[in-house]
Amino acid sequence: MVCLQDQLPLLKFGNQEAVTYEARWLSDEITKAARKAGHPEWFFAGDITRAVIEYLRHRFPRNTITIEELYGKIERVLEFLGCDDIARTLEIAPPPVRISLSDIAVDAGSGYELEFFRLLRERLAESEGSGATQILCDGLRSAVKQICSACRWNGECERLAAEIGEFLTRELVRRRVGGELGIILR
Repeated sequence: MVCLQDQLPLLKFGNQEAVTYEARWLSDEITKAARKAGHPEWFFAGDITRAVIEYLRHRFPRNTITIEELYGKIERVLEFLGCDDIARTLEIAPPPVRISLSDIAVDAGSGYELEFFRLLRERLAESEGSGATQILCDGLRSAVKQICSACRWNGECERLAAEIGEFLTRELVRRRVGGELGIILR
């Protein structure tokens, strides 16, 4: 594996492959822990996230980091700052899994809505199986235009975009049984 300067180390969780992640996810997890600890308006999550990201980019000695190591580092920063209660409520959760709707549309081919939905359901199941609690589905606009074979956004595109949103909502309700799962569409 090649380590690129100023890049975050890849994140390993469980038996899954090493994945990329964003600072926003870390900040959201710290904010969630602060709320659980009784600090609903706590605004230092961004600062702590920036400090951890800076360390990982410039001082962390390896190309990969386990999710346990990452959360351990965040906990130590919180404890150092006297936020032991927040450190105790921090729960390990994997980063959001990203699903590219554009890639699925290309795989399905122009005009093949049914194949698109079959492949999307398959990717959702794979993502859920990885232990993800949040799935980010992006590239909606380009996926819809690909499937509709449209150069410009039109009424058919609007209909299909709404149908994809409804499909994801139904899948979310169906898959939530037994755990928390969130789907973000953009």
